[in-house]
Amino acid sequence: MTTETVIILVVSWFTIFLLLGQSVATVMLGAGLLGTVLLKNTAVLNGLVGPDVFFTTSSYTLSIIPLYLLMAQVLVKGGVFLDLFRVGHRLAGYRRFPLGVATIMTGGMLGAVSGSGAASAAAISTLATPELQRVGYSREFAVAVAAVAGSLSVVIPPSLLVMIYGSVTGAPIGKLFMGSIGPSVLCILVYILCLWLFGGKPQVTSAQLRQDAIAEPIITRRSVVAAIFVVTLMTIVFGTIYGGVVTVGEAGAIGAFTALVGMIAMRRVTLADIGQALVDSVKISAMLTMLLVAAQIFSRFLSFSRIPAELLQMAAPLIDQPELLVVVIMLGFFIAGMALEEITIIVLSVPLLLPMVEAAGIDPIWFGVVSCYVISLGLLTPPVGLVAFSAATAARTPVGPVFRIALNFTMVAVVLVVGSLMVFPQIVTWLPSHLK
Repeated sequence: MTTETVIILVVSWFTIFLLLGQSVATVMLGAGLLGTVLLKNTAVLNGLVGPDVFFTTSSYTLSIIPLYLLMAQVLVKGGVFLDLFRVGHRLAGYRRFPLGVATIMTGGMLGAVSGSGAASAAAISTLATPELQRVGYSREFAVAVAAVAGSLSVVIPPSLLVMIYGSVTGAPIGKLFMGSIGPSVLCILVYILCLWLFGGKPQVTSAQLRQDAIAEPIITRRSVVAAIFVVTLMTIVFGTIYGGVVTVGEAGAIGAFTALVGMIAMRRVTLADIGQALVDSVKISAMLTMLLVAAQIFSRFLSFSRIPAELLQMAAPLIDQPELLVVVIMLGFFIAGMALEEITIIVLSVPLLLPMVEAAGIDPIWFGVVSCYVISLGLLTPPVGLVAFSAATAARTPVGPVFRIALNFTMVAVVLVVGSLMVFPQIVTWLPSHLK
């Protein structure tokens, strides 16, 4: 059987089972095994599949992920999402534009806690939409702001997507975390600018705002303590990484342990909550491990089929022009983000694209951070836009108007943020270069 025929069969397998609703990990694993057997023989599986699985599951970068997941799950069970929003709300002074800014800033904080764009967008949408409406934003605009804030979780460390990129490529996760900080700050500032540009006129009177402010309950000491704890925890985790005091894995362990002790001390979690946090962390870790194992086996098939080598040869003109290559790849990531889940995009595409990126001399840290950010923009964009869809669903709002508003934020971010990262790569590379 020719290589071309095998590739057609594997692509058909992939497409059919994805359309039937099978998980990406299962489809990739089956496609990788099928392609490898057809190109070689069944005997090759003994020498490759077992070692590949062992190598993937025993890698240091993969062992880091459960620690940050556990930290996030413990904080979620402790209910800090609501407290972060309450504190941000109170600091905004119940004023229209500051409350919108507080919502975006809260999204950034939740990104540092959860690492999941869709989950953060749903949580923020549920909490923030009624409050943003009360200060004069339309319901659709309020949901769009929540979606934009939730999308920050995809890039703000400890981003799960960034950790997956590090696991797939072998890039240092500590440097990826540090490289994500500059773009995250720039992105928040640009979204605040968009809030000011597109917010429109208030839909309530000043008298109504004053009345709502009077009726607003006083923030509790419990919420303030919880918010300060989260900020302190994130500062310790990333401060110790940047200072070279601990490794990324050790920082994850410290974060998980501190989160657990803090939530227990504040009486925010029960024994059942802790058990559920452990179970949820294990479930997500197992899912990611299966996905990465499948990706490794699928990558083995790609090597046998010489698809990366052929793509590298076809992309030779672009490799001589790294800037053009980056533009083409980022456009592909943006389009993929419109329809696919973010982790799926990284796992499917990076093994194919990495040889081109390395051949063009592009910094893998810069490439990883920018790729994750561009994918986050795609998640706000129709036709699927998982983060925007998640926010609209949580708020029980039609997704069409939300997409139209979020698209305004996305287009400005493409020009200002992505453009800045390409013209001034030091925004990403400066902190990692000073990492001890």
